[in-house]
Amino acid sequence: MQEWSYVMGHVTALIASYLPIIIALLCLIAAWLLGDWRNWRTYYPTILFAICVDFFISLLMYNYSLWKFHQSAVTPNHTIADFLIAFTNLPCIVLVYLSKYPFKSHLWKQIVYAAIWSAIFTGIEGLFLLIKMLTYHNNWNFWWSIAVWVFMFIGLRLHFTKPLWAWLLCFAGAAFLILYFHIPISKMK
Repeated sequence: MQEWSYVMGHVTALIASYLPIIIALLCLIAAWLLGDWRNWRTYYPTILFAICVDFFISLLMYNYSLWKFHQSAVTPNHTIADFLIAFTNLPCIVLVYLSKYPFKSHLWKQIVYAAIWSAIFTGIEGLFLLIKMLTYHNNWNFWWSIAVWVFMFIGLRLHFTKPLWAWLLCFAGAAFLILYFHIPISKMK
């Protein structure tokens, strides 16, 4: 019995170490199977928006992290993990999310759709927290992350139809982060 626990512990550690690439591969597979590839150019501006916002937030928090990705077998540091997310996961997420978005449905169905996506990625983040591949800093917590996922999926939908409003929402969100979490922008390079 003790041997079985030892083996399972090593298997779990191995899976955890490769989790960033497993998530990236699952995103790629989902995009391949569910994405609207015929109209990918339609989604391209929103894909770029998601990448830009990710990099903007990363730059803003470079010396004052609110969260940090830790080393894994495929991501040696936070920056590489963030690049993997920005260039693999986010384009796939945007493509599938917008391809399947119920634009012509009632508002209630759209809210449920965005909530389901927010819950899925909140769950994935929770898994990363559980296996200690992600930590929070400077008063950030899981509740703030839930808000960010909701904010992200609302922002993607908004950018797709009203990009200037989405940018305004993004900059308002960044200003809130700076003020609420006391991000020392005066000490940036």
